[in-house]
Amino acid sequence: MSLSPAQRHNQRIAMEQKLKQSLAVGTTESMHLLIKALETDVEQLRNLPLIADRVEHKRNVLLPKWVPTVEAYLASGQVYANPVLAWCVIWLFDVGDLDKALDWADIAITQQQATPERLRSNFPTFVADTMLAWAQESAGRGESIEPYFSRTFENVATKWRLHEQVTAKWYKFAGLQLLCGDDGQKSAASVDDIDTLKKADKLLAIAEQHYSKAGVSTQRQTIAARIRRLEKELKDGNSNQV
Repeated sequence: MSLSPAQRHNQRIAMEQKLKQSLAVGTTESMHLLIKALETDVEQLRNLPLIADRVEHKRNVLLPKWVPTVEAYLASGQVYANPVLAWCVIWLFDVGDLDKALDWADIAITQQQATPERLRSNFPTFVADTMLAWAQESAGRGESIEPYFSRTFENVATKWRLHEQVTAKWYKFAGLQLLCGDDGQKSAASVDDIDTLKKADKLLAIAEQHYSKAGVSTQRQTIAARIRRLEKELKDGNSNQV
């Protein structure tokens, strides 16, 4: 006896629901076992006394062990609370694998994944704080901070809802970076381009708008004085040519 189109449709819906329920049960059971194993690994990691040992353990033991689990989760197309993904994102930042860390952090944020309780911040704040600290250290050593800085700054500026003070720190750093001379010092006196100075001042102004105690007033006054001097020199030079 053949089924009508409506009956076939209802049968397909019933089968899909049954499959989803089976997957949900299997996922719940699997995640329970994974979480127990993950918690054991996290506790063992905390027992390592040296930061260097912890970083090495994350790079050589934990990530090789858990990354395939996250890759399988991402390939499945399912979305559910996944502490394995959360911890792997954190460990990737810790070991300096910024490409994968930022890629997976974007996914975690899109999926609204929670960070581990001990972190005490959500993923946008964690990534913003972590990448700003990295950029400050790297720039201080004279190393390039691109493309990672611009990628994260765009999220800070346009996508993530962060505490005003966190956002202000990013704008302040971005503005001061434009004042960085060949000697590594950040000073308006080392900049001869008026447009660059104005761009830096705009970034510092936005920092001040987000957080009034951002500590940029002195820099902005120095920039304004530098712009006036350069404009005067430009005007005097044009007058002499005439």
